[in-house]
Amino acid sequence: MEKRVLSFLKDNNININKPIVVAVSGGADSIALLNILYNLKYNIVIAHVNHHMRLQSEEEEQYIIKLANKLNIPYEILEYHFEGNDNFHNASHNARYKFFRLVCDKYNTNLIATAHHLDDQAETILMKLMEGSNLYGYGGISICNDDGNYQIIRPLLCVSKKELYNYCDLYDLKYYEDSSNHEDHYLRNRLRHHIIPLLKNECNDFYSKILEYSIQLKEAFNYIRNESKIFLDKYDNKIKLDEFKALDVALRKDIISLLLERYNIRKNNDIINDINNFLLDTNGTKSLILASNNKLIRSYDYAFISTNEKQTIEEVTLNFDESIIYNNKYKFSITKNITSNGVKYIKLCYNKLVFPIHIRPRKNGDEIDSISGTKKLSRVFIDSKVSKEIRDLIPIITDNDDNILWVYDYIKSKDVFSQRDNADIYLVCEEF
Repeated sequence: MEKRVLSFLKDNNININKPIVVAVSGGADSIALLNILYNLKYNIVIAHVNHHMRLQSEEEEQYIIKLANKLNIPYEILEYHFEGNDNFHNASHNARYKFFRLVCDKYNTNLIATAHHLDDQAETILMKLMEGSNLYGYGGISICNDDGNYQIIRPLLCVSKKELYNYCDLYDLKYYEDSSNHEDHYLRNRLRHHIIPLLKNECNDFYSKILEYSIQLKEAFNYIRNESKIFLDKYDNKIKLDEFKALDVALRKDIISLLLERYNIRKNNDIINDINNFLLDTNGTKSLILASNNKLIRSYDYAFISTNEKQTIEEVTLNFDESIIYNNKYKFSITKNITSNGVKYIKLCYNKLVFPIHIRPRKNGDEIDSISGTKKLSRVFIDSKVSKEIRDLIPIITDNDDNILWVYDYIKSKDVFSQRDNADIYLVCEEF
């Protein structure tokens, strides 16, 4: 079995070159995982959570400590006591993984291994099919989850529960059984006890088919999700409508799903379908109310998510050789030299400016004296197809007499153009 697990890790490009924090509960699955990784000579740290929910909990904890000492493996224990009105399974899950990450930090690693196996995979996929999900969810448990900071690997997703029991018997490994696993109170247990045995009788290679199904769906999802990230990153989480409408429906729906995930907004298939239809609708400025006090706005060429709460942006002032942050997104500075590539700027003449420079949101009645005449800012934004929600976020740069020098990224004043020949300083803006 060790060889099969090793091949499974290699086939899925999981390279282990640092300590692994192994989640060990004391059940047959995690004890087998621990022994397999130990026999494969990996550097291991045991992480055990005592939930104090069963009479066996204290005995299990002492057994894990004894086993760790016998194998000369470092271990960490979390004494978890459930408190509060939240669902126990959700609360304990969050507490466990927070603990695993803290153990990773202590041992200078980012690898966490859990003992999910093929029976877990089959149960999860059937539950997702019954409850409804997306392409990623229907694929069940991922072989590897990487959030950029921590990597959770599941080396036993190529092994069945029966094989793990046999492995424990072969190596005479002691383990503990949770009596609740034999009850039918939960859907997962009912599937395990009654439905999956029927499927196995109908399909001799049921587990290999489950594994193939999961891997193929995850591969398809990963490809589509990568395209979704490229699309949203290109326009800073805005949807360019003409490009969006030309995409395949599978990609459109995943772009919507990813956008909602990035704003932590509740989603399901009905919500995603409603948004897709909303975005494919005829032109015009419209909004769609979403969960979590947000709304999706379709305006001109783009659609984007905006909070329903009014945002207050403070005016800031800027002098020569200073830098300031505006609206937590823009860094403005006045300098004699530009030191960064890709920044936006205007060239100015120091002696012709009235300091300090002010950077503020737009005001009612704002006008700019441009090279083509005086223009109202409202007209500038209309001509540039800037939605009303975005207009209040655009920095307006003025001198100390409130003469507008620059509507950031849209229009410069006549004075800015006239100063170019004698310009000796730069007003620079970096977005972050």
